[in-house]
Amino acid sequence: MYSTYKSHCTMKALVGIAPHGPVTCISQLYAGSILDKEVFKQSGVGELLREDMAVMVDMGFLISDCCRCIVYCPPFLSKQKQMPAYQVRETQAIAGLCVHMERVIRRIKQNRIFDPFIQLSHAYNINELFAVACLLSNYQNKALVKKWVK
Repeated sequence: MYSTYKSHCTMKALVGIAPHGPVTCISQLYAGSILDKEVFKQSGVGELLREDMAVMVDMGFLISDCCRCIVYCPPFLSKQKQMPAYQVRETQAIAGLCVHMERVIRRIKQNRIFDPFIQLSHAYNINELFAVACLLSNYQNKALVKKWVK
């Protein structure tokens, strides 16, 4: 769990966010060294997703081969110097939603439960503390999205 990059132990979880703002799904915490795809597989979320559903993931979160649903992910820039027009429009639409996801995740991280670090004495119930922080983020401040845009 120790990260030489961050100089302390890190943990990782999968957080599902509804399009209108609230946290709707929380996995347990894993060691920070685990692969994102492995967190997704172990969370069991992929088995709940049907072919008629869609999810949006952050860049580099490559799960399309792990679930039956449609996966929206910002496209990687290939060896071409410029993206085609359709990819530019798609990337702009996804980027706006990625900002939304980052705001929700920032709310969770900024919760004072995790300020500045978790004490080792609280490590035995870290999953419960994380779940509380995620659920509390649903009630902090005001909604991130004011209305559903069609």
